Amino acid sequence: MPEEKYEFKGNVIVKGKIRCETGLHIGGSTEKFEIGGIDAPVLRDPFGYPYIPGSSLKGKMRYLLEWDMGKVKGDDGKPHNCEDEKCVVCRVFGTSAEKGKAGPTRLIVRDTHPTEDTKKMWKNLDTDLLYTEHKKENIIDRITSSANPRDMERVPKDSEFDFEMIYSVYDINDNGKTDLNNIDYVFKAMNLLEDSALGGSGSRGYGKIKFVEKKITVKSKDDYKKTTEGKTTTEDEIKKVVSEYLNI
Repeated sequence: MPEEKYEFKGNVIVKGKIRCETGLHIGGSTEKFEIGGIDAPVLRDPFGYPYIPGSSLKGKMRYLLEWDMGKVKGDDGKPHNCEDEKCVVCRVFGTSAEKGKAGPTRLIVRDTHPTEDTKKMWKNLDTDLLYTEHKKENIIDRITSSANPRDMERVPKDSEFDFEMIYSVYDINDNGKTDLNNIDYVFKAMNLLEDSALGGSGSRGYGKIKFVEKKITVKSKDDYKKTTEGKTTTEDEIKKVVSEYLNI
């Protein structure tokens, strides 16, 4: 099979908010916490605000899609990373340089930071922590019945974070052939995540999230030359609009 060649045609930009429907814990470093403090702190930016790293969001979406598509095999614990150039997971989410037969990574997931309304809400929290809450948990040894209490730090329910994902569209081998259909798997992974959990302790009720206020924009190469805004669309019409707007 001849080597595939790719021509960049444009981007599909998905923006919106991630709403926490339960407390959210994405772990940070314990180095700054003293004895008697929080056992499991959340990750914070340099200004002290909790945030969701793009790597955590993208990684969980990929993980759920791998299970959905039967890509998880064996028990070695290693992430899926194949040499099949037609693999949807590898085309969309990327693969290692050594096994990079799926072409350029299509999906970029930005770090998500709290909205201004959420920052205001956090400043009025009635807790002894900065912008967060703590949840006391008690681990019971099933054999000895001994208790091991701990404090978990969480972003509180109803917090919202601005998210942005960018899906790049390429013409393959200069023949109008694209893998545009694969963008459906981005939205599928988002839907799977809504019925799973983001961050730690998901099986104990943490990390239920919902993607809200989604806005989808298609930008062509010409839009970047002219610094124009592109064309907005909906999830239902996205492939039709992309095909017409990017002329593929």
